[in-house]
Amino acid sequence: MIAVYDLQKLLWDVRKDLDLANRFRSEPDAVLDEYGIDGEERAAMKALDFKTLYERGANPYLLYFCALQIGVDRAEYYAKLRGEVS
Repeated sequence: MIAVYDLQKLLWDVRKDLDLANRFRSEPDAVLDEYGIDGEERAAMKALDFKTLYERGANPYLLYFCALQIGVDRAEYYAKLRGEVS
């Protein structure tokens, strides 16, 4: 089962910390290791699969602002959330 707290904590921290967001973009495995994110959630974070993350319990507010912080534009975010693009 997902460690929902760990995922929410990562989303929260990325949302408010541009350095962490930049580090996630350049070395996602290191950041995901620091937060103990594994399994399906890890794969979804690396693929920026927001639909899966939402379905697995990610807070939509945190997910949206995390996406923006890591450089995903709004239209792409919503398309990914609806599963229109992977």
